[in-house]
Amino acid sequence: MRNNYLVTSVLLSINISVYILLNILAWNGIEIDSFVKAYIGFDPQAFHGAYWKHVTAIFVHVEFHHIFGNSLGILAFGTLSEKYFGKRIYILVYIISGLLAQTYYLAVFCGVDLLIDVNNCDMGSVFGASTSIWGLIGALLVYSIAHKKDLFGSSIRSTLLYVPLIAIYIVGTLMSHGLFKENLLDVLWGFGPHTYGFMEHGHGGGFIIGVILGLLIMTLRLNKYSYR
Repeated sequence: MRNNYLVTSVLLSINISVYILLNILAWNGIEIDSFVKAYIGFDPQAFHGAYWKHVTAIFVHVEFHHIFGNSLGILAFGTLSEKYFGKRIYILVYIISGLLAQTYYLAVFCGVDLLIDVNNCDMGSVFGASTSIWGLIGALLVYSIAHKKDLFGSSIRSTLLYVPLIAIYIVGTLMSHGLFKENLLDVLWGFGPHTYGFMEHGHGGGFIIGVILGLLIMTLRLNKYSYR
């Protein structure tokens, strides 16, 4: 990339490589949904011995539309995060948001009893980079408000590049929660009997965690500058 977005390039490469590898396995007769659930997707087993699933799940995509959408998200919010937070903080926000948002989703879906008995909940397998991406969105929102800053800068070219990517990603996520089909409250909170709202999902969990991390980042930076 022109501005040497190394972390974003690496994250994109890992996610796309895992997607390609899984499809190669599928072409060789392996049932991918079962493979993901058993070995690399996040589920209650992650708290009962399969601890690696906390990490592997945030790099897993099976369907093309899933990897395509999340690649757009990483490209848009990843480059902005790398630009404004720096590489280390960007990686931390990405990983921490992904890890904690999965747990948030599990707690909302199953309740805390699952920590005692793994058989208490059958939620299927959760995977994808979206929890991490929504963490970046939350942190960037805090950053832009705290600094009263237009994240895209004054460049028309930059605005034309970022706005469509961001709009596609956010609208696409909300459509998965019933946007244009359900009322806004159901989209956000899932009050309806046939909806599973944004805030009930790992997407909402990632966003909340990103906001918290963003506030923490801003506080630490303010404290750092105040002692200079």
